[in-house]
Amino acid sequence: MANEENKEEVKETTEGEASKSKGKRGLIKWGLIGIIVIVVAGGGLFGWKVFSKKGGAESGHRPEPDAKEEEHGVAVGQMIPLESFIVNLADSSEIKYLKVTVNLEVPAEGASEEVQARMPQIRDGLLMLLTSKTSSDVKEIGGKLKLQDEMVTRVNNYLKEGKIKAVYFTEFVMQ
Repeated sequence: MANEENKEEVKETTEGEASKSKGKRGLIKWGLIGIIVIVVAGGGLFGWKVFSKKGGAESGHRPEPDAKEEEHGVAVGQMIPLESFIVNLADSSEIKYLKVTVNLEVPAEGASEEVQARMPQIRDGLLMLLTSKTSSDVKEIGGKLKLQDEMVTRVNNYLKEGKIKAVYFTEFVMQ
């Protein structure tokens, strides 16, 4: 009889220790899950803060002016839209057309007046430049960037007082 009581005590003790170890494992498991959730949420928050600063108008972020502009106190220039140019490209094998619409960025109001006064000369110079290009010259992005630089140089050759800062394509269609 004493032997049976000892067996029952050992059985109860073993069951108690087993339930305690299962409880500890469950607690450890839920603790690890909680830590993982916190790490993932923290990483998501960090990524959102880092990448949301690079957004456009939808994120409320405005680009900061260049260091040169800050040094000289110059704000973003005024844009002067030009009428579209439709030209034949200089391809000899087939007839190809280019339609380009550009905006000229001028630093100040005085330069804007000079650009308006010399508009026939500027349009003529840009037409001559565009008709000298082949489709392969302006097909790739590098060619378009080179064309923008050439357009800035060409327009600035006509201006005496002010200079334009940049040329921006608002339409570029080649057929």
